[in-house]
Amino acid sequence: MMEAKQRKKLLLLTLVHPDFLPPVYAIAQTLRDFNYDVHILTFDSLVPSDFNPGAHISVEPLGQHHKVGTLERFKLKGKFSGRVKQLVNDAPQAIIAFCPFSYLQAIKHHGEIPVCYVAMEIANYSFEGFKRSPFTQLGNYRAIKQLHKAAFLANPSVQRSAWMAGRANLQNMPFTILNTSYYEPKHESNSVETFRNLLPLDYHDKQIILYTGNVNYMLCVKELVQAFVLLDNANTRLVVTGMKDNDYCNEIRQIAASHRCPEHIKLLPYVTRNELIALQENSHVGACLFREESKTINAKMIAPNKLGEYLNKGLFVVGVRSEFMMQFEHAGVAYLAAGTQPVDITEELKRAVATTSNNSFKARISSFIQNEFCMQQQAKPLIHFLSTLK
Repeated sequence: MMEAKQRKKLLLLTLVHPDFLPPVYAIAQTLRDFNYDVHILTFDSLVPSDFNPGAHISVEPLGQHHKVGTLERFKLKGKFSGRVKQLVNDAPQAIIAFCPFSYLQAIKHHGEIPVCYVAMEIANYSFEGFKRSPFTQLGNYRAIKQLHKAAFLANPSVQRSAWMAGRANLQNMPFTILNTSYYEPKHESNSVETFRNLLPLDYHDKQIILYTGNVNYMLCVKELVQAFVLLDNANTRLVVTGMKDNDYCNEIRQIAASHRCPEHIKLLPYVTRNELIALQENSHVGACLFREESKTINAKMIAPNKLGEYLNKGLFVVGVRSEFMMQFEHAGVAYLAAGTQPVDITEELKRAVATTSNNSFKARISSFIQNEFCMQQQAKPLIHFLSTLK
């Protein structure tokens, strides 16, 4: 009997835990299917979770990097650097980094092992930025100045790839790998029980409008809640995750409390990865709103993680019109508001609720995911690059 082909090793590095940077999981799962053993080195998740990405993928968190002092953060980063050095001795075929910090750790070893940088963040720097956050800006500066050391470069949007090429004076355009999810055609889930434990009984047979992710001004969560109040549809419920104890979230709580039926809005803190998946698998409309009024680079080059997750779970998307988002409208899987005013968002919520009142839309989303917007399709440039390595 022929023995199974020995798996090659890959080392993936990310400061943010993949629970909150899910394309890392998606890339790991895709590469696992191409006969790789994948080791992900990271820091602790914001919310403890027992999520399992599957066979041949290991996740090693090194400690809590968030909500700790500067000295402790430096110690943890030193620990990360030391652990990378140890793992390099296991002779991975390549190192794949996902943020400026992890890229700088990876290129210490680029003479020994090829380094791939799939940039999930925009690592810009400016004089004003140095005054606000000198250590982060210095890391961004160093990462940009050393991009030429990467054997493979990719960004989650064409806009970001073009920006990186110009910012770092690169000779070649980086690849574009859109932030999306791993497609499982025969996925079996027992998420209904988790979903029902998270939400009141009244939610179980209603159309759910879901928002997951960070809650802040740039992501228009307040406008989403205001738009839901204007929607005033007795058969719909709104669920928001990521609520914190700050002025912005407290303002959202006040708006929700003013609803004619405040119990129709459920505001949750950050939830575990498994709970997040349960919410996505049992909802109908996914809100993905971004404010592009700001002159900052980050606000002009959006590449949201949640889009891939929403669509992979069969949610119809409501967003705000932008160059990046228009591809999803053209594919017939999203409605885009003309602006970020609640009344604009309400109109698209109405359309989405009508569209998702039966399951006919799901075939369109499924086709789009399988043929274009899954990580198996998006990661092809990275897969090809790795296949050329000895």
